[in-house]
Amino acid sequence: MNPEKLVDFIKISERLEGEHRLTRLSNGDNQTVASHSWNMANMAIMFWPYLNNNVDMTRVLQMCILHDLPEAIAHDVPLHKQTPLVKQQKQKDEMHAIATINALLDDKNIASLFAEYEARQTPESRLVKMLDILDTGVQHMCARDISYVGTYENSFYWKLFFSDDFAHSFDVEPALKKVYNEIRNRVAKRLKQEQNIDVAMFYKK
Repeated sequence: MNPEKLVDFIKISERLEGEHRLTRLSNGDNQTVASHSWNMANMAIMFWPYLNNNVDMTRVLQMCILHDLPEAIAHDVPLHKQTPLVKQQKQKDEMHAIATINALLDDKNIASLFAEYEARQTPESRLVKMLDILDTGVQHMCARDISYVGTYENSFYWKLFFSDDFAHSFDVEPALKKVYNEIRNRVAKRLKQEQNIDVAMFYKK
């Protein structure tokens, strides 16, 4: 163990507490990457008894907390800005960030967790992606003002949130799909009540 390197890692990971996402909270503030990861871990524990698939919960929690860790160095890039070129650069920046972190921790498990999450081939990684989507829905449901969501790229985020792709992500976990549908219904109700927007306009014809 090298305490100097571990403290250097702690200094890097602390940045996630100040790395902001586009999603907003019930108090009006922008969500941080750290609070996003915490809420995913919180929901993982809450939903564990209802899961259809057997998962390694230790690995799920590790992935929840660490899946966005590279953003402490590479920063968060909003989805609507991720053109093919931006995505390519984002992947390079994140790989560099992981290499930097690995050099401090001497722990290949960090890179393994990140690669597993990106591949979405295991029950654990698919569950973590569901929780990632759910947390976005939670912020849409709870945000003080949701009008900002529709201001990006021709309602890009509403079309994504109400898309079949998002919904189908939950097909393997019926309990979570019920939760997702409940959140989606509440967001749809907010949009109708607060902005007179019918979410049917966001569904593909």
